[in-house]
Amino acid sequence: MGIFGRDEPNPDQQPAQPAVKPATSPSPQEAGDRTVIARPSKIEGRVSGSGEIIVNGLVNGTIDATGTVKVAEQGRVEATVHGRIVAVAGSVAGDITADERIELEPSARVDGNITAPRILIKDGATFRGQVNMREPVREPTVRTSSARKESGGPSGS
Repeated sequence: MGIFGRDEPNPDQQPAQPAVKPATSPSPQEAGDRTVIARPSKIEGRVSGSGEIIVNGLVNGTIDATGTVKVAEQGRVEATVHGRIVAVAGSVAGDITADERIELEPSARVDGNITAPRILIKDGATFRGQVNMREPVREPTVRTSSARKESGGPSGS
């Protein structure tokens, strides 16, 4: 140990390599998981997908996704929007539905109804419409023959 509690460099020791991941382009599968509608692009019609959809430009029509839909701060949507999760930081004129949750960021401006099991409206967001909370979408359960017997089903009476 050197002066003032500092470690003196040891010439026999290799310098620590920084934990920096080399820049690589995403794999085709990773790139396919995200769709970005960039500024100043304008899409008219139906946008659908299973991955993440990020809107930085303008969409006029319908957005229907099984993944996440994000409307960025610069993004504008004049459409109905559906996704598993919908996060809005820009503006949406139209109804929004989500299977899991809707998040309105402080910069969000929404004119339309929102429907989801969980809804988060952050302080500063502008919202005009109705809020509809519904039950989360659940996977159907399959009852086995032993479950029927325990519940007093036809074979266990």
